[in-house]
Amino acid sequence: MISFREFFNENGIDYFVVEIAEELVPRGALLNEGKWVNSEKKDYMQRVDPENPSMNQKRHVHVAKAKHISNKNMQASWNDDGTRHDKKTFNSTIGSISTVQNIARQALGLESDIMLERAANVSNSFVLLSEAVDIGITPVLFIAK
Repeated sequence: MISFREFFNENGIDYFVVEIAEELVPRGALLNEGKWVNSEKKDYMQRVDPENPSMNQKRHVHVAKAKHISNKNMQASWNDDGTRHDKKTFNSTIGSISTVQNIARQALGLESDIMLERAANVSNSFVLLSEAVDIGITPVLFIAK
């Protein structure tokens, strides 16, 4: 009996294709990049987009309620390093929901303790300033004119 490798070499075969029924493949192994898919959290959808070096774009995830997948202003999105992706349209209300953050972390394969960047708003800024003072850091405020 000849080996699989010998069979390929003997018959001049360069590659082969194995077709596997989708229901036999674990959900995490499916390539769904660029498509909105159910996040497995009630009413939430997610879309993971691949890295695009020509646009200086990192791999990232968009999270939205199913009814808002066509409205960029009703989504939160993060890059695979935890930074916000769409800074101009990032919805800070949606981005502050722990369920949305957990969906994003899971979709990007990030650890649960990774902090995702949030859009700054006044109340968050005061909390951050207060925490900084509590641990001995003197915050500096710059105002752009």
